[in-house]
Amino acid sequence: MLDNHFVPDGYGIIPYFTIFGKEISSYSIFVGLGLIIGIIWFLITVSKEEKIGGYRPFIIVLSALFFGAIGSKILVIIENLKPLIEDFSLISQFIFTGKSIVGGLIGGYIGVIIAKKILNIKGKRFGNQIAPAIALGMAIGRIGCFLTGCCFGIKTSLPIGVNFGDGINRIPTQLIEMAFCLLLFGFLFYKQKAKKELQPGILFYDLILYYFIFRFFIEFIRGTEKNILCFSIYQIISILGIIYIVLKMKKEKDLWLKTKLEQPM
Repeated sequence: MLDNHFVPDGYGIIPYFTIFGKEISSYSIFVGLGLIIGIIWFLITVSKEEKIGGYRPFIIVLSALFFGAIGSKILVIIENLKPLIEDFSLISQFIFTGKSIVGGLIGGYIGVIIAKKILNIKGKRFGNQIAPAIALGMAIGRIGCFLTGCCFGIKTSLPIGVNFGDGINRIPTQLIEMAFCLLLFGFLFYKQKAKKELQPGILFYDLILYYFIFRFFIEFIRGTEKNILCFSIYQIISILGIIYIVLKMKKEKDLWLKTKLEQPM
């Protein structure tokens, strides 16, 4: 799960850290750190706010991570489908290196649904607790992307340009996304604490909606291939995700308001 993004040799600000004499990629370190901090944040929040003990929160987290990892790989493979068709031996390269946050969010969402059905958890929604944790974890993980030199932006002549190893100054889209995820974390955490009565699961929908909107626009300055009507695969997925989440949010809000009206005063 903590594998590396595939980048050309020589790329990266600090590609590796030497720990106990062994080289470990900065990407793996910061993705791992993001996962650990995000999981701890979620478990503490759930135990405080939902009063749910035992093994169930851990099972939900593990299911989200497992299906999130699968989802993150599927989109990477789809993105690189053309070279895979030409040379299928490259499949191991894309299975064991790289992952997509967009695919990870979709897979993680499916994983939570599956875990709740298996555990027969009804009437409990964990989206408001897990959303800030995910945003925080993504922000930390993008530090690893910047240091490793993956997920970089297009060529720029602006002073903010960074040379990741190919002699070209590029927009540091990793740092832009890190800043956005930190702001998103702050917004979700504030909303979580400020509202006395928060619609169940609404913060998770906010997380996906705002991230997909952000991702759609930042893709224009990222170095990804735009080969689907001048859009990248991530922009297409983002558009579909936005439509789905907006419809889902409307349906959930109508149901929530209906339930509140039916409650005895």
